[in-house]
Amino acid sequence: MAQNLISATLSVDDAAAVNQNLADAKSKLNFLLSLQTIDVVTMFKVGNTYLPFIDMAYQTVIAHPEILSGVFDKEEFLKDYALLSALRPIFNQINELAEGIQKTFMAVGSDSMIAALDVYSSVKQNKDKVPGLSVTADQMGEFFKKTKTKNDTAAK
Repeated sequence: MAQNLISATLSVDDAAAVNQNLADAKSKLNFLLSLQTIDVVTMFKVGNTYLPFIDMAYQTVIAHPEILSGVFDKEEFLKDYALLSALRPIFNQINELAEGIQKTFMAVGSDSMIAALDVYSSVKQNKDKVPGLSVTADQMGEFFKKTKTKNDTAAK
């Protein structure tokens, strides 16, 4: 079963450079939050649908600050808007990159597994012909042993 969804290499130096660049980006974004699931569930999700609404609110705050109540924190809104605007293109690029890496990782994993299954087939066919190969066959075979469930045990 030959499969070759991707054929590429990533040098050790390039991988190290990418990792360093990611670490640098993470250090520059040192304000990133780690929220609990309950916090995320209760949050208003903006998405692309409400971004124009936020833009209109920003334009209104700039053009007509006199309409805002005294308790409205204009400076914090402007700060949040600036951060949202700065993060938007970064967010989009990172999502695109993450999706590409995820799909490539999945494809190369699939390619590797298909090839590994071919190797395993050869190992099984030659385990009695090549000294020490039976140990490898047994070790590889462990990945395909089914564990007995309670229903299997109870039925016997």
